[in-house]
This record gives sequence, C-alpha cells and structure tokens, in this order.
Amino acid sequence: MKKTTLFIAFVALLNIQVVAQDLLIKNVRIVDPIEANTSEASDLVIKNGLIESIEAHDPLRKIEDVKTVEGNGKYLNPGFINSHIHLALGTIEMNVVDGVPELEIDLSEELPEITLQLLLANGITTARDPGGLTEITTEFKEKTLRNEVVGPELKIAGTIIDITKFKNLVHTVESGEDIINEVQRQKNSGVDYIKLYTGLDSDLTKTGIDHAHQEGLKTIAHLQTTSWTEAAKLGVDNIVHIIPGSADLLPEEHRAAFLESTKLGSIWFYKWFEYVDFESDEIKEMFRVLKEHEVSVDPTLILFHSMFFKNDGIYTSNPALAHLPKNIVADWEKGIDFTLGWTEADFEAAKKVWPKVEEFLRLLHEHDILLTAGTDTNNPWITPGDSFHQELLLYKQAGLSNADILKIATINGAKLMVIDHRTGTIEVGKEADLVLLANNPLDDIAHTSSIEWVIENGVIHTPKELTKSLKSVN
Repeated sequence: MKKTTLFIAFVALLNIQVVAQDLLIKNVRIVDPIEANTSEASDLVIKNGLIESIEAHDPLRKIEDVKTVEGNGKYLNPGFINSHIHLALGTIEMNVVDGVPELEIDLSEELPEITLQLLLANGITTARDPGGLTEITTEFKEKTLRNEVVGPELKIAGTIIDITKFKNLVHTVESGEDIINEVQRQKNSGVDYIKLYTGLDSDLTKTGIDHAHQEGLKTIAHLQTTSWTEAAKLGVDNIVHIIPGSADLLPEEHRAAFLESTKLGSIWFYKWFEYVDFESDEIKEMFRVLKEHEVSVDPTLILFHSMFFKNDGIYTSNPALAHLPKNIVADWEKGIDFTLGWTEADFEAAKKVWPKVEEFLRLLHEHDILLTAGTDTNNPWITPGDSFHQELLLYKQAGLSNADILKIATINGAKLMVIDHRTGTIEVGKEADLVLLANNPLDDIAHTSSIEWVIENGVIHTPKELTKSLKSVN
C-alpha cells in the first residue's frame, strides 16, 4: 500500500467517527419524496443505527446518555443512493500482444478510499459499483461492512464479462461455458450482481442472465450487440446508460449508416440519437417490453453530457478534480477519454441531439420505467460525489419534477438494490441513512448539495471532516 493511502486511512481513523452511537436529532423537517412534502418540526431517536421513533418537536426533550444533535429547523432527507460508481479504475495503458493492441487499466491504490469518502461527504449513504476487478470491488465491500474504511454501504458487481480484451476490467469469454465458469467464480467471491457487456450476442447474454439467476444474482447490462428489447425478453434486471446503441432499434433505412459510424470510435454515441425515431414500432415495443419485464434503467446522463459538452470546459475545469490522483487527471488531460478523435463538428452535432437524449429520459419516465441516479463515477471527468448532484440537475433540465428526481435519488435506488425495506425513506425501523440539508430540495433540486451533515447507519459525519484528509493526497 502506498504511503498516501496509509495517510488517508490514518487520518480517517483519528478524525472521523466510525462507531455508531445513539442520537436524538431535534427540530428537523423530514423530506418525503414519495408524498412530495415535508413534515412539521420533528425529533428523531436513533438507536443501534436504526430510527427508533419520530415525534413532534419538543424543545425540552432530552434523553439521558444519548447525544443530542440540533437540526435548527432544517431539512432531513433520506440518504442519497448512487447506482453507478467505479472503485477499480486508474490510468489507461495500451500494450501490443502478438501484434494486437490491448488495453489495460493501471489500477490506482488511492482511488477507492478517496472515492468512498467523497461519496459520503456528498450525502451518498449507499452506492453500487456495477463492474470492476472482482478482487477490488469485493475487498472494499467487505472493508465498508467491517468499518475499516469510511464510506457508504456498497453493492457490487465483479469483473465485467465480455468478448473484448481489457485487462483489469474485462473477463474475456468465448463461449457460454466460459460465462458460466466466471459467474460461478464471482458468486464464490461475494458479488451481488453480474455485469454483462456490449460485445455479447443474445445467446451469450442469455447464458449470463440465466446462470446468474440460478446463482441468486441479479444482472446488470451495458448493451449494444444485444438490444434492450432482446435483453428484457431474456430477463435482464437492469440496463445502464441512456444510449441503447443497437442498430436493431433504429428505422431500417438508417441501420447501415449507423453501423458504419460505430467503426469510427465513439461518435456513434450521438449518431444513434440522430437516427432514432421515438414513434417507431421498434421503440414502442422496447418501452412495452421494458415495463412488462420490470427492467430498470440507470441513465448516467452526466457521463454523456460531459462528452457532448466537453469543449465548453465545464467538466475539465471542475475544482473537484483536485481531490483525484494527479496521474489520472493528467491522463484525461492528454485526451485519453471517450471523445478521443472527436472534431469540433462532432461536438456541435452531439450538442444538437442532446434535446433528444432528454426526450428519451422523459419517455422512460412516462412509461413508468424505474430510473435510478448513477453517474459512472471515476470515468473521465466524472468526479466522486459532486457529479451526483450534477446528475440530478440534468434530470431537472430534462423536465422531471423535483419530487420525482428525489425519488430517483433515494427510494428508487433502494428498490433497485432490493433494500427498500431498510433504507431509501425516513421511517421508524429503517436504518439511519440521513442527510441534513440547509434548504428544501423539493423547492429546488440544487439544494441537494446544501449538506450540513450526513448520517450513515447511525454514524454522523460532516463534509468538512470527510474531506480534510484528502488535501494531502497529491
């Protein structure tokens, strides 16, 4: 372990409370995203990390041997849930093996702990890592459970399963038997999900879904070769990213041109939206099948917004980049990101289709598809924590209401992870996963970032405590 990582862990142990204690939280207005309202002034009692009682505020209320925390009339929100973060990333290298170029991630030792602390500092009390080197994702899932590192509760997938080669990210398969063996290996390692990727055809996707379900694991899919419609019919549980990327979902007259664009790097990300017809039979069937099979979607709008609008400098000048290891940011600054090879004309074309991306999000929402708030954290220009609040602002710009966005950011994430019986809302008996906000997020979704303090399973933190140890990382 590098010295910087040891320093982070040491300072965290000294300065951040990691043991839950009983709490009396006084004078807060509880935000209810489902009912789209806030309570009158209330007091909460937290014992053993759970909400024991919620009662009308009593200025004289005291409980012996229980720490009192004053809310001062501010807004208590359920802890936020980020459904798409990556712990096991780093710089990208290209090696030539037998004359064939292969990509490799040089994993960052500092990044996982930095990420976890920044997530929690931004009010995220639960997060899902939908794909990374199994040894890393399972290690940090266990460390958070044992309170060895400070951060949100983690649900994880392991190494991504695909036909492509990408060392430290992808487990390369050639057959259904390969997939079955890898699913079994990951199950034995302690993952919660199996991640299936873009190169898998429908037969291999089906094998992955079927065997994961046999092992009691849910599936996450980033799709392209297999369409959203096909995967939904095959039983996939969750689809990530707002861009389907399958030619089969486009009008037939545009499919050949779209497939040509996929040979030219990542410009197909915006080309798909140039060609799609949301009134087509293909898209209408897709919506119907997604709803019929109860498939949820994790849009990660910010990932694509950061690409389409990269040349505006919004993301490349983000002050939050200072928290990340310098070598990773330097990689991105050298152009090693998803817009590699884009011209000014590409950026202008991408910006023109952004309203169609927003329309697609609205259509998913109108068809009652379960949406969650994920960011693809630690991919180029997507910084841990603050990107979550940017994601919510993009939902607002797309036309969703503040209440619906708050549901997406809390209870929907809990439903996705099948933990809504214990978190995602503020109720007696549920875990004390809470965020105190200075301002009401139902009035303005930008207020989700007005964080005073965070409670995760009954442990109280302030953003200042969680971030002060990161200043010496670089």
